[in-house]
Amino acid sequence: MFRSILSVLGGAAVGVFTISLVQFLSHQLYPLPTNSIPNDPQAMATFMTNAPVAALLLVLLAYALGSFFGGMVAARYATARPVLHALLVGVLLLVAGIANLVQIPQPLWFTVISLAIYLPMAFFGGMMSMRRMP
Repeated sequence: MFRSILSVLGGAAVGVFTISLVQFLSHQLYPLPTNSIPNDPQAMATFMTNAPVAALLLVLLAYALGSFFGGMVAARYATARPVLHALLVGVLLLVAGIANLVQIPQPLWFTVISLAIYLPMAFFGGMMSMRRMP
């Protein structure tokens, strides 16, 4: 039981770290305007509506990779039902993504894709983790 909880928490931590890392790299390519305040929701909403599509696609890539690697870690260290543990990581990241979408308004296409990306990628990560490696 304790190992199951740790596998899900560890997978979520790996997922959040991966998302943060890819978003950091995204901010290096597409920095925020110099006069904007990151803690101001109105300024972030304005930036998100005017952000280049490539910047938003990098954020979606961050969500996909974070969910995939988080699902892999959770499934790898789970004692039983590894795919369930991977999906739990996907659910945790989905809840965090919903909280982010509530705080910062996003374009509709971005919202739909970001909500649909967490669970399948966590599932695929869990399935990949179950494969035997030579």
